[in-house]
Amino acid sequence: MSGTEKAMQGVADTLREFWAHRPVRPRAGRKVGGVAAGIALRFQIDPVIVRIAFVALALSGGVGLPVYLAGWLLLPEEGDEASPLEALLNRGRSSMPQGQTVLLGLLMFPVLAFTVGSGSGFQVFVTLGAVVGGFYLLQKNRGHLQPVAPATLADPPAVPPAPGAPAWDPLGAAPFAWDLPEPAPKPQPPAPRPPKSRVGMTTLGVATLTVAASAILSVWVPWFTVPHTIGLVVAVLAAGLLVGSFTGGGRGLIWLLVPASVIGFAMTAVDFDGPTSVSSYTVTPKAVTDVRDRYETSVGSVMLDLRELPDSGEVKTAVDVELGEAVVHVPKNADVTFRCDASSIGELDCLGKRAEGSNVAVDGRDLGENGEGGLKIELDVQASVGEVRVLRD
Repeated sequence: MSGTEKAMQGVADTLREFWAHRPVRPRAGRKVGGVAAGIALRFQIDPVIVRIAFVALALSGGVGLPVYLAGWLLLPEEGDEASPLEALLNRGRSSMPQGQTVLLGLLMFPVLAFTVGSGSGFQVFVTLGAVVGGFYLLQKNRGHLQPVAPATLADPPAVPPAPGAPAWDPLGAAPFAWDLPEPAPKPQPPAPRPPKSRVGMTTLGVATLTVAASAILSVWVPWFTVPHTIGLVVAVLAAGLLVGSFTGGGRGLIWLLVPASVIGFAMTAVDFDGPTSVSSYTVTPKAVTDVRDRYETSVGSVMLDLRELPDSGEVKTAVDVELGEAVVHVPKNADVTFRCDASSIGELDCLGKRAEGSNVAVDGRDLGENGEGGLKIELDVQASVGEVRVLRD
């Protein structure tokens, strides 16, 4: 057997061992299904770190959602013989009703569809590979540890001695045969302070170098955009948090990982085309020739006021806002052909047609108060995330 085959066999053996001694979802201390709490108890990790990891995975293309559901279905609950999915296949007993198990299984389909649809297939598979690698590292480094008992299963307190009976009986005589003072407790030396972990500072240093390297490489490699750089920083922070869970440090990285993940998710959900701009402005053209073909901003608002235009002629323009508000005012008597679109999520109110939600659009033609005739306007107004309005006032 070659070295590569031995290495692959070792990985497979470790993952099989993880499955054989998989975490158990506790009944106490859980937030939703007990998946994060079970992993934390099994490998003696701070449960806050595990929950933050699931949040970060959920914000990375939604991968954390199917992973959590899979854990809910495949990990047994405390006191059960089998997981809910195994019980559904008659391979043991589970306290979860079969109807709830079926419901969770059906919920997996739209969750997977959302995960695959919200990001590239490459990103999804890489993230899933990182999840499997994380479980492999946990089993490899902490699989030998005994699970921590939940708070409800802690040992009962010791029974106190009977009143009046001395706790120290040097000759093993009857409890009241001696009336000697209790020996003074020996002073205990202070516990040595654990060495301060350098995981946090090291991770911050690597994250800073990642940002600097991405800024330099972006001159030659177009892939190093701002969203991709934030994704790399999130990966570095998550790796530092994982290492810190083994060494007892790096917990402060949570306060950087959460906002970085949220920013990265927002910039991934909003499809920025070209350089990112942050601006809000109002435009009021007086002549047909003053109307530009396109008005746009990445983050902010655009208000286009066409009410000062003459009563004749033709106008065709578009308003594009990635994150923010797009508003167009049209004259009372203009013939307006319009399409309004919120490609990610938003609210539309365009000449009486309204819609809100994810990936919504409305279109139509409105001839104004005097019917057909006069200034003709063709509008294409869209916002990836935000509000779109076309008003006649």
